[in-house]
Amino acid sequence: MINLKNQRLLIIAPHPDDEVIGCGGLIQKIKQGGGQVFILFLTIGDTRDFSKKGFSTLDERKYEIGKVSKFLKYDDYDIALEGNEFHLKLDLLGQKELMDKIERESSVAIEKIKPTIIAFPSNTSYNQDHQIAARAAHASLRTSSSHKHFIETVLSYESPADFWSLNDKLTRNFFVPLTKIEFENKLAALALYSSQARSFPSSRSKEAILALAKFRGVECISEFAESFTIFRQVFK
Repeated sequence: MINLKNQRLLIIAPHPDDEVIGCGGLIQKIKQGGGQVFILFLTIGDTRDFSKKGFSTLDERKYEIGKVSKFLKYDDYDIALEGNEFHLKLDLLGQKELMDKIERESSVAIEKIKPTIIAFPSNTSYNQDHQIAARAAHASLRTSSSHKHFIETVLSYESPADFWSLNDKLTRNFFVPLTKIEFENKLAALALYSSQARSFPSSRSKEAILALAKFRGVECISEFAESFTIFRQVFK
């Protein structure tokens, strides 16, 4: 069992709301245990989408980040690459530029905040930003030198949208059981990302989030749960 008390969690989120969909419960567990939570949002921009409104703006999403940050009590966050030249185009930058942000350049970079746990998105996602974010984060967490900060717990989080994939799905082997209140808080945080709200049967709908949480709860004998793939865990 991993002790979640007094941990420093860094979440790599390609876009605002990814951190809540994948880690909204884990965030609460860390904060309840006296720990710290940091979010590195890789990009935001103006977006055409298939919502009722049909688009969301960069300014809308920055405002929403502020509300969610206060609600879930993030200790700090950073937006690495703002603007339409980056949003949904991270794969065009290549892996190295994102690695630099994750490792050193961001105000919440690994070498600055020294996290004990890191969580990044699944590389099985259909979304190109998620795929390159996962590869860049994974490469940034290589063991290389005693001068590089070593993170003992390395996780990949999931989203209901990841089930639409051309790649083999990751084995989910790390579970975080959630109470009803913790799950309701997760839904409340997602609702604050109002520009991204979708109705059922969207994979971003509250019904889809509920269905996945219930299913993962069955796997760990809990009413609700989040699941992750654990890439590294060092026991001392």
